[in-house]
Amino acid sequence: MTDVLVIGSPSSSAGGLARIAGDFTSSGCTVRVALAVTPRHAIPNDVREALRVAEIRQLRTSLTGRRAGVAPRRGSAAWARVVLRNAVVRAGVRIGGPSRRAWLLAKYDPWLRRSAVKADVILAADRHALRAARHAGTHGTNAVVAAVGDRTYAELRDRAIGVRPLQRLLHTRSADQPPQAAVLAAWRKVAADPGDLCHRPFVAKVVEITKALRRHEALDATEEVGRSALDLPLSALDRDRIRLELVMVRISRGDLPDELDETARAMVRHADEHLRAGRTRLAAAFALDVADAMFSRELHADALSTPLVEAPEEFLAPLHESLTFRALAARSGALADADGPGAADARFRGGPSPRPPLGRTKGRRPHRILVVPGDYPHFTQGIISTLASYDDADLRVLSLREPGVNRRKKRLTMVTDRLNDARGAPPPPLEQRDAELLAWPDTIFVDWCDNAAQWVALHAPSHVRLVVRLHSLEAISPQPHLIDWSRVSDVVFVAQHVRHLVERAVPGVAAAGRIHVIPNEMRLRRFGLPKRPGAERTVAMVGWAQQVKDPLWALEVLAQLRGHDPSWRLRLIGHDFSDRQHRSALRYRDRFRARAEDGDVRDALDRVPYTDDLPEALRDAGFILSASRREGFPVGTTEGAASAAVPVIRDWPMYASAGGARGIYPVEWVVETPVEAATRILAYADHGARDRAGQAARDHVVAHLDWTVVEPRFREILLGPVSQMAPVRRGASRVRRDVGAGH
Repeated sequence: MTDVLVIGSPSSSAGGLARIAGDFTSSGCTVRVALAVTPRHAIPNDVREALRVAEIRQLRTSLTGRRAGVAPRRGSAAWARVVLRNAVVRAGVRIGGPSRRAWLLAKYDPWLRRSAVKADVILAADRHALRAARHAGTHGTNAVVAAVGDRTYAELRDRAIGVRPLQRLLHTRSADQPPQAAVLAAWRKVAADPGDLCHRPFVAKVVEITKALRRHEALDATEEVGRSALDLPLSALDRDRIRLELVMVRISRGDLPDELDETARAMVRHADEHLRAGRTRLAAAFALDVADAMFSRELHADALSTPLVEAPEEFLAPLHESLTFRALAARSGALADADGPGAADARFRGGPSPRPPLGRTKGRRPHRILVVPGDYPHFTQGIISTLASYDDADLRVLSLREPGVNRRKKRLTMVTDRLNDARGAPPPPLEQRDAELLAWPDTIFVDWCDNAAQWVALHAPSHVRLVVRLHSLEAISPQPHLIDWSRVSDVVFVAQHVRHLVERAVPGVAAAGRIHVIPNEMRLRRFGLPKRPGAERTVAMVGWAQQVKDPLWALEVLAQLRGHDPSWRLRLIGHDFSDRQHRSALRYRDRFRARAEDGDVRDALDRVPYTDDLPEALRDAGFILSASRREGFPVGTTEGAASAAVPVIRDWPMYASAGGARGIYPVEWVVETPVEAATRILAYADHGARDRAGQAARDHVVAHLDWTVVEPRFREILLGPVSQMAPVRRGASRVRRDVGAGH
């Protein structure tokens, strides 16, 4: 970063100093201001506030006469010379003109000498400070000395202003970002003359510049800056980080770049080097960069196919072979340096951590259970209400999403703590309330393997059982790769294909205790309301407005149906598309909206806003359609079947090779194309046939998937068999919700 030292004289105005400082601070420079005013002129507070610089110094003379820290002996010739000099200096400061006063204060102030040595630019704020600035320049031998108003200053100021858009890009909120053209123009100046005083800070920050541009989806600009930066004299690390950003640009455009593997391997090598040297925070930062690329939403979450399903071992080899990622999945204290911080490699010690026994309680008290809902808390509402009704359970709920709660730390901090934990260093202590809460239960149930699961697995005491449930989204995210699975007593998957993927992609999950496959909690019996007239020609989708739900596919099914009979309708139940999504999702939204305006489907769409009374909304649906690209266990579709709507389930493309929909539903419900979907629907267009097929679907899902069937299995996992539980007094437990103070 360019270091600018501004020297003001007694004649300098606060406004003038603020303008000078602002010209350079707004361009990324570090500015220090030295005010050559006499001690009796204290710097007013309004001047300090107006300047907003790194440091302000009111210069003071140091007249001890010390040399190498040794003062002259009193009465010696050297002492006499110092006394005479001091008298002259003090008189000059007291009665001298502004220029002489500023020069003397600058000459005998040790802070100014130190600041001048590290300064790149020394500026005189006015003509009376010029002599002082020139003297400071004798200490900062590489510094450019200029005075406000001269040609050198004007050139410096223009060059600083020219790169100001880059500084704004790095340090302002997204709503205030400078235009992309201005950023590119500023960067081109930097790339043309990277050694310039005002340009050097941005050469050093080129990785942050490319990240900021990509984060704001200025992909063309990201690519131009990144490619031109590779021609600059950068470190090997910065070159690899920029190459990773360029790979991310291609991923954002919908590609799976061939160079992803090579680039990821290069970055994890840097992470491993820092981990071996004990620099865990840097290792964590580079590991997260790699994870963001390898698990990008554009590659997996909304895709029709993903290497995480088709070839997870090959795709994730850079992670599985990395010391850093193996450490992130290792048990606490398992990573030990073979020969200290400089060791060439490291080894892992021991087996899985001992786990508390199932159903353990003390004496005759209820089993204590803490539920942590995770990122999507509505999935645990029914489970919480059931646990609250048990006589032999004492329940608390810890919400990590409540306003003001900061238990879930930043990703970088949490991953750093996990690496330190693997190296044997205990994580930072929790606040007392958090520590007491995590030590209270016999069992902690964390729904979703997300940041909440990472936090709990890192901080929960070893005597507490930990149960983690995984849905579909986490299976294609980095979080399962960042947890010590030997700490987990039970893992619950919502579907067999999710388990199949995770067990192949995350070898560490084998260190967990018991593994279960149990569907989501669904109260299906309440959906048996009679259908209304018109349902026999209505196909419904629930929770439709996401790329992963693929409503475009549903429009093609509708078009096929209306080709036979224009009375067919598509009923879309739930929220519309969000405008706050990643680039590919927004492109998909626009394609859907354009297709929905085509004449073959435009007049046949019924949009029903989100409703809490889904059984009532489904009375108008004779058919329930799942058009998804990926599902874990689809609640809305199953509830549609429970309403006696005929199920039409797309063979979810991402999971088709892993059994997916066919592993959950009867195979005759599953189709592969819009034509097949329309054919299945038309086969039950007759009123009687539709009623019989709908009732059979309801009977099937209620018999196999209703919560009354699933709940005993959940109870056994969380609380143990009923026979193990001590008898307690009757009466429902109270749910205690604890949001605490956090870190």
